[in-house]
Amino acid sequence: MRSMIQNSNTYYKFLQVIIQVLIIMSFFFKIFNYHEGNQIIPISGFEALIKNSYFIVGNIFMWFMLLGSIYHLFVQMFVLISKKVNLKLETSLVIVLNLQLFFGLFVVTFLGRYLEMLGIFVVGLIILGAVIKYKYKT
Repeated sequence: MRSMIQNSNTYYKFLQVIIQVLIIMSFFFKIFNYHEGNQIIPISGFEALIKNSYFIVGNIFMWFMLLGSIYHLFVQMFVLISKKVNLKLETSLVIVLNLQLFFGLFVVTFLGRYLEMLGIFVVGLIILGAVIKYKYKT
């Protein structure tokens, strides 16, 4: 019975890694629309991060979402390898995950008009990662 629970936990930890990879990969695709007059220009997540003229306030939110996902990815990869790392980094991972949720909410609130469906999907992935983290204690 114990090995079944352990295998289930490993499955959810691996699922966390996949979710974080998907979030990071989504920044390469057109997830935002920049409105210039009547013209709508689709831009990738990295374009929105780098060019300050697009989303000045949103840059802070998006940078934290990206950096939080990168941190979460590395921690989850180390957790798959070592149980000791999980115990040491658990608090920092919870803090980063909560901040990711917070900033994801702000992205939807302040930049929701500019988001493509993929952008909304990214925020959904962040929420899914949080649900898995808290429900299955991964």
